[in-house]
Amino acid sequence: MTNMTPKDRAQAEFRRRVPDASPKIQSFFGAWLDARGDALVPRRKSFSPVTIPSLLRFVWIYQFDPRQQEFVCQLAGESVNEAWGGSIRGRTIRDIVGEHDYPMVRSRWDSVVGWPAVLYGALDERLTSMEVWQAERLLLPMTSEDGTIDVMLGISLYRLQHMASGGKANVPELIIRIPCAELQ
Repeated sequence: MTNMTPKDRAQAEFRRRVPDASPKIQSFFGAWLDARGDALVPRRKSFSPVTIPSLLRFVWIYQFDPRQQEFVCQLAGESVNEAWGGSIRGRTIRDIVGEHDYPMVRSRWDSVVGWPAVLYGALDERLTSMEVWQAERLLLPMTSEDGTIDVMLGISLYRLQHMASGGKANVPELIIRIPCAELQ
């Protein structure tokens, strides 16, 4: 255990705190750690989505726009756009999630860039009485060119589950927040 690299220690701590995270989430976290190096959070320019080609369709990047006081989507993979019913590039998070869910989502996002922290989430989102989207997400902070932590990097994995008539979603919302300082 003493011969572990900082990346190995961070990955081990993440696996300890989020033992049920999918292999895709684990791989995405590893790519973020590679971009981070010895810093608390990576610079946006240090992370290239093309380093994770098998995950590109699930990746998204938002940047906080101080003029709008909103996070604006800069990049969204095919699966993300499909889940939201079309391209979300250029749209604000408020626009995408709607007024009802916006305060909760914004509070979580503010904590990711404010602490800074890693945020893992898994939940079921009911579409109809017979269908449920299962969503698993990882949100990771990054800095813009001026060093401000105002970029949100994420991955969203969606799976459509068909349920027996009258079925209930079995997975409640699970949110795990880990301060980046605890992953050094």
